[in-house]
Amino acid sequence: MDTAEFHGGICGLLCARGPGAVAAWLRDSTLRPRSESADAGAAKARLHDAEAETWRLLNGLGLEFYPLLPEDGEPELRERVTALALWCHGFVTGLGLGGMALEAASQGGAGADEQAPLAEIVADFIEISRAAAGAGEIKNSEQAGFDLAEVIEYVRVGVQLAFEELRTRREHAVLGDKPVMRH
Repeated sequence: MDTAEFHGGICGLLCARGPGAVAAWLRDSTLRPRSESADAGAAKARLHDAEAETWRLLNGLGLEFYPLLPEDGEPELRERVTALALWCHGFVTGLGLGGMALEAASQGGAGADEQAPLAEIVADFIEISRAAAGAGEIKNSEQAGFDLAEVIEYVRVGVQLAFEELRTRREHAVLGDKPVMRH
């Protein structure tokens, strides 16, 4: 799995379920060996750190969150488009693994009115996940880079909106239907 796709998955799971969702998913999806190697333990620690840092950024007031993608100018533009497509695929997959009924919301099913902004974001992310740029398709690399930056900003803000849209759902998942006291 590509790093961008994996980070997108972490973000989708955190939006859908909140902290601990990534560790629970990993725990539930792997076979448990009788003993854990030092490398596996170190990888779990790094995953926990990545989950905690991503949660901090998503939950912060400063809108500091940014999808983990190659920096501008590092790989070719085509590779950056592919990384963004993989990131969006991972995000949508993470939402699904987190229990989101993506198909019903995006096709006007039950609860679609409540999730209209989220359904639009998911539909856009699905479309972005299909993006590709061939060498011949990029005639003006400066304009294409600017266009890509705009799409990345849309994704960044879309994730923040999805995170906020799903806040109540996450609270109910943790607390059941108990009322939440806010001070």
